[in-house]
Amino acid sequence: VSVVQSISRSDTLSAQHGVYTVMLKGFKDDEFVSEQLKVDVIQRVINPSVDFKTFLEEGLNPDLQFIISNTTEAGIAFSPDDENVNVMASTFPGKLTQLLFTRFNDHLSNSLIVLPTELIEQNGSQLKSMIHKYVQHWSLPSDFIPWLNTNVTFCNTLVDRIVSGFPKKQKDKLFEELGYIDELVVEGEWFHLWVIEGPRWIEKVLPLRKAGFNVVFTNDLGIYRERKVRILNGAHTGMALIGRMMGLQTVLQAIEDPALGNFIRRMIYDEIVPFIAGDLNELEEYANEVINRFRNPAIDHKLESITLNSFSKFNVRVLPSLIDHVEKNGQVPERLSIILASLLYFYSDQLKDVVIRDNEDIIALMKEAWSEENLTEAQIIKIGRQLLEKPIWSADLTKYPQLITQTCQQLSTIVSKGVIECLKQIES
Repeated sequence: VSVVQSISRSDTLSAQHGVYTVMLKGFKDDEFVSEQLKVDVIQRVINPSVDFKTFLEEGLNPDLQFIISNTTEAGIAFSPDDENVNVMASTFPGKLTQLLFTRFNDHLSNSLIVLPTELIEQNGSQLKSMIHKYVQHWSLPSDFIPWLNTNVTFCNTLVDRIVSGFPKKQKDKLFEELGYIDELVVEGEWFHLWVIEGPRWIEKVLPLRKAGFNVVFTNDLGIYRERKVRILNGAHTGMALIGRMMGLQTVLQAIEDPALGNFIRRMIYDEIVPFIAGDLNELEEYANEVINRFRNPAIDHKLESITLNSFSKFNVRVLPSLIDHVEKNGQVPERLSIILASLLYFYSDQLKDVVIRDNEDIIALMKEAWSEENLTEAQIIKIGRQLLEKPIWSADLTKYPQLITQTCQQLSTIVSKGVIECLKQIES
């Protein structure tokens, strides 16, 4: 097993010889369980930015069988600025193209299975599409595409597990319990699900179900993806934006806060679940499970970490529910539109103790829109309207004038009176 660091320059994993600990806590059949797993299977840690040649040599490994990626929603991208196939690409798809091309040039034909876990629709298909773009962009040999189609299988996948990361507050006590220092301890919930869409033979070469894991192999993961993205991830994005504006720090604090907790529950059951395809009882059962997962006292899931790339996350996780509600119900849902208004103000760069981490172009666009100080209500509404009418969303919002009007009014309330007052107004 080799780990490729696509962004981080930290050498901690190498210093720990590829060993780290996973801590799983949560409810299993109404019983609270806790488990510590020491992961010691990593044999090599590679940072392409430091040693690009060694990264490419990984493609020459005849034993290479699986490539698994996790680069967030913004990671599956193409950049025309990557002009030379021999110079390290700036994006993950670009680097993967270079690795696969190295393998192609060495005439290796062992089958590869690519399992992206980024939370975007058709992640395997989109990754393959980006690679095809790079092939064309770099004018690579015409027989490289047939080689890819024959030797590399790109699967669409869906991962469902809340991972809160490194438990900073409890680290000293934790190290004492472990009996060793591990700066890479990662904490997650007990619940897990991995849905893999692809040919049936993949289950034979990747026998995770036989190993006892909750893995589903299917020819259509659509229903699993939609309910997870819209209910769990949609709620995460909404509570993170609003929660940080309220000064809250964790998912547990957000769901237990009387105002925000009620807001999230009503948003899920009233504005999201009824507009998802599938059996309503099953969807509500999944929603109940999600709420219980949010309430897991053992998971210190930081809202700040969820706000990473909130703009792209909103487009994937929340906006489809918002548009479906408008089109199918004929009304603009109050809570989902408040999340949209909160997103606009969150990116205004006018909030204390809020760090915005996203695409540089989006950050610059938002900062420019909010450049003036002491804005009047009319100016705030104008800013909101201008931003909502820009082609930066996954749907054309100009088709929904009522949505734009309502969101701008909510934005004005958030800016002038605070997000808590906005939540109170819809409950009054």
